Amino acid sequence: MKTYTVEIAERSRSGGPPSRDDADGNAEAESPEGIAADVYNEDGTIEASARTSYDDYGLEADSDGGRPDPIRREVTADVTTLDVQFERGDGGFEFRVLGDREELLRERVSDEEWGLGARAERE
Repeated sequence: MKTYTVEIAERSRSGGPPSRDDADGNAEAESPEGIAADVYNEDGTIEASARTSYDDYGLEADSDGGRPDPIRREVTADVTTLDVQFERGDGGFEFRVLGDREELLRERVSDEEWGLGARAERE
C-alpha cells in the first residue's frame, strides 16, 4: 500500500516565463489560467496529472479575489496505474483519481468557491 497526495490548484499566467518568441522577436503569451490536479507519490514525484484552461470553457478568474487555496487530499491504495480525469458541469469542475481504473477519490471545485465567471468580451 502506498499513500498518494492529490493537489488541486489554480495555475496562473504569471506562473512562469513566456515559452518562446514569435518570428518578430515578441514574447508569446504564457499559458492561460486554469486548474491543475497532480497526484504525488510518497517521494514527492508526480505520478499522474491533469490540467485544464479556463479559456477552453469561456471562464476567467476574478482578478480582485486572489487565488483560492489549493485542495490537498491523501489516498492510500495498492495500485499499478494512476490516472486523473476531470469533467466540467453544473457550474464547476469535478476531478477523479483512478487507480487500476477504480475510483479512489472525487473532488469538486465550484465556480463560485473559486471566483470563476464567464469571460468578459474583449474589444
